[in-house]
Amino acid sequence: MQPKSPIISVSDLYQKINDANIRIIDTRFSLFNKNEGKALFDKSHITGANYADLDKDLAGNITESSGRHPLPNVNTISGKLREWGISKFTHVIVYDHNNGSIASRLWWLLKWLGHEKVSVLDGGFLEWEKSNFPIDNSIPNYEPGNFVPVSKEDKTWKAELINKWIKQSKKFFLIDARDENRYRGIEEPIDKKAGHIPGAINIPFTLFLEENGVWKNPIEIRAIWKKYQVNSNVEWAVMCGSGVTACHLSISAELAGLSSPKLYPGSWSEWISDNNRPIVNG
Repeated sequence: MQPKSPIISVSDLYQKINDANIRIIDTRFSLFNKNEGKALFDKSHITGANYADLDKDLAGNITESSGRHPLPNVNTISGKLREWGISKFTHVIVYDHNNGSIASRLWWLLKWLGHEKVSVLDGGFLEWEKSNFPIDNSIPNYEPGNFVPVSKEDKTWKAELINKWIKQSKKFFLIDARDENRYRGIEEPIDKKAGHIPGAINIPFTLFLEENGVWKNPIEIRAIWKKYQVNSNVEWAVMCGSGVTACHLSISAELAGLSSPKLYPGSWSEWISDNNRPIVNG
């Protein structure tokens, strides 16, 4: 039986923390200081948590034509999940610093691999710490799990498909989760080129969050999607800079009762690797 919601409150996790079928994964990570997340984990983390590194564990090998965080090899990530003690019936709880921007990536990967029992901790480590729930710096030693990936329908869009639709002037529904200034090409602190894919709509993932990084209530979340005229009548997809925060939009869509969007994993960082692909600014 899968969780009723893609997110879980710190109080609900606290009630379940000693459950033998729970595994907690810390995904704290900074794009600007790649050692920061692990350093924070080593200093203190939710009791019983293991650490997943965005670059090393939740992404594959970067190539000249890939984005910054290509999807990991299925066998490699499955082996890592088994190492963390995850099996078919394990309820996996993932968290990051506070806003779910990194944790959502592991949530999506588990869904991609056919594992439905996964939740993101609402408000992350900061909300847990603020509640004075147990933290320590010990590394748990779990028996290896028997996780086996389950092949499902393709949950992704590829650059070639999107580019073909653009050339054909075919309408498509692609949501870009980056902040407005990056989308419009006003600033680009991470990637080599600025702008967005022609036809992509900008809905920053942060619109669905309160200032403290906790998700807004479902009524507010549904109102945001409605404002942008997003509904479940057509297939749609989400993207961002490298296929990470886009997964946050997938969670917000589920909270609103929308159909699950596909993911463009390569996202902006892959799109700009080919100079022949069109770019829009403004």
